[in-house]
Amino acid sequence: MTDDAAFRGTLTLLPLVLAALWWIARWSERRGALPLSRKASAGELAALGVLVLLILAQPALGLAWSEEVLAGGLALVLAHRVARQVRALRPLLGHRLGRRPPVFFFLLPLTVYLAILPWSTAHRQPDGDEPFYLLVTHSLTYDLDAELTNNYAQGDWRHFMERPIEPQAGDPVGPHGEIYSRHNELLPLALVPAYRLGGKLGALAMMAMLTALLSWLTLRLGRHYFPERPDETLIAWALLTFAPPLLLYSYQVWAEVPAALLVLVALDRILDLDERRHWTPRDWLGIGLPILLLPLLKMRFLLMAVPLLALAWWYAGRPRRPVFVLGAALALVGAGMLAYNQMLYGNPLKIHSWEEVDPHRYEAISYWKGGLGLLWDGAFGLFGSGPVWLIVLPALLLLALRRHRLLVHLAVLAFPYLLIVAPRIEWYGGWSPPFRYALIALPFLGFALVPLLAGRERPGARMLLAGLGALTLALTLLWLAVPGWTYNFADGRTYALDALAQRIGLDVARFFPSSIRLRPATWLWPPVTVLLTTVLWWFPFPLSRGTGSAGGRGGQGVRVAGLGGIAAVLGLVALLPMVAGRLPTRVVEIEDPQVVKSGGHVYPDRWVIERARHHGGWVLRIGERIQVPVEPGGHRVSLALRGQLVRNQPVPLRLEVRAGDRLLAVWAPGRDRAWDGVTVGPFDWPAGAPLILAASGPHPPGEPNGIVLDRVDLAWEE
Repeated sequence: MTDDAAFRGTLTLLPLVLAALWWIARWSERRGALPLSRKASAGELAALGVLVLLILAQPALGLAWSEEVLAGGLALVLAHRVARQVRALRPLLGHRLGRRPPVFFFLLPLTVYLAILPWSTAHRQPDGDEPFYLLVTHSLTYDLDAELTNNYAQGDWRHFMERPIEPQAGDPVGPHGEIYSRHNELLPLALVPAYRLGGKLGALAMMAMLTALLSWLTLRLGRHYFPERPDETLIAWALLTFAPPLLLYSYQVWAEVPAALLVLVALDRILDLDERRHWTPRDWLGIGLPILLLPLLKMRFLLMAVPLLALAWWYAGRPRRPVFVLGAALALVGAGMLAYNQMLYGNPLKIHSWEEVDPHRYEAISYWKGGLGLLWDGAFGLFGSGPVWLIVLPALLLLALRRHRLLVHLAVLAFPYLLIVAPRIEWYGGWSPPFRYALIALPFLGFALVPLLAGRERPGARMLLAGLGALTLALTLLWLAVPGWTYNFADGRTYALDALAQRIGLDVARFFPSSIRLRPATWLWPPVTVLLTTVLWWFPFPLSRGTGSAGGRGGQGVRVAGLGGIAAVLGLVALLPMVAGRLPTRVVEIEDPQVVKSGGHVYPDRWVIERARHHGGWVLRIGERIQVPVEPGGHRVSLALRGQLVRNQPVPLRLEVRAGDRLLAVWAPGRDRAWDGVTVGPFDWPAGAPLILAASGPHPPGEPNGIVLDRVDLAWEE
């Protein structure tokens, strides 16, 4: 992409975004919202003007990373305006949450989601399942069918992406060679009108509209849980709406946002039954239709449709007729889908097997890795995308102590679904943004924060909110400026940590949890963060003894606590490279970016499906070498190497192990295409020397021999 085109879509949309924000501010003020400060608005416009001038001058400046920095600046100005506008909308909620939140709580998220759309789509190609949803949408729009043979042949993917795509593994093939997609047609059908009008951008704008509607419905649902707490509900709503991960899904084509939308529509009507205890025609539509559409959106969403039906039966006074009718209809939909899949795919579960959905097939460690990873994994977890969500840990504890029904609803709706999804390797994301498979639980986690936020003026609470909020803001700006970095491959690495490791030449990833590369951090972070967040939130700091208004001693203490939280986070971030450079090197993952390579390539290929099932590594061919920075943990060390010989020629391959220039050992693996290992040492290790692994041997004409190096474990002795 040329420099002048990098911001073309953003600058084209900018006047419309400014007009929408102005309209929201003006008309909400007429309805009772607080007026926005003119000085602050003038400051935002001035900052925006400077950024636009820099954008126009950027091709001449030619500074590295200037585009991303400018994009982050635009996002920061937008975030400042959104924070002010959310605060100004507070009077519209009144003293008690109503049935229909004002339309501004839909329009403001929609404006934000559309504002980030041009930059995000221009700097990240559709990935994962997105291209195939869009291809089905294109076929439904112009061919009026879901058969994709001609669409692949004609290269219709050019309408929404640059790189070609091929049918996915497991896509069904008809009796005459017809190609179909394994993805259901319900989501593409919903996108057809927008795609017909606006192509790719029209479809993505429709997804933004669905996400904004999900945000509005979440606020509407709040009246069932915490009607007397509009202040805290507004804060939780803003976090849900404008922070990752929902913000990252707003401009992408995934089935999880529509699924969450259908669940909230049904649950809102179900909880109304608790007051009336009788069914109306609107209940049949508002409850029955979402329940029947969920499995049509994605078969696994049947695991949420059934719990919704159970909740409807319970809150309506346990009637027989509605639950029987809807249960029979849901059973017919499920049976029809299984029969259809059997005829088209030769498998009722499409590309999956019954063993994959059998909970008894998995060991306890699989549930631990999957369940904890959905929250803590550095690449695919909720807390990795938005650290401020860590406050949900004490929030859930508080809900449990109060025995609130929100926790029951969360368990009933999410537990059967996560029981099937969590232990499977698919939860790692399949090249999607974080927290994909548990996104349905996000509105409930947002509601869980409401009782906790009632004590947000505690100094410890302020420290957590300020520190984690600042870190989340920084990461959000990063995800928006470099949108491709939210698509981490299932190999235990993240783009952000890779970039940091490459810049400083140190292994920083080892300090962050991963459910793919199990390490001490994987098991330490959950109990430590639960303990720290709980203690910090409620610990009676001396500052909490101050009383008075926000301008008095108590308010001053709260401000000091907030600044202290930000300073603590900044200090920890600054200490990270120092700690990484001083702690002993015990494990080296060869493919990591801090390992300097003279050649070779990653193994397996980054596009291989379910990479976590493979031993990740780096292919080192004869004549190539790698250099690993090592921080000694003692004077002597033993090295355990793991690798796989790739024999392309009938000649030997030797792997030389060196400490700097000093040869320590030579390993000559003998088994071709089989993982093998060797332990060498102990050796004296000179301080400051890097570990060097070099492949040597004869090199006849043709493809040379090589070795796939998985990892090196270093055991230090004093």
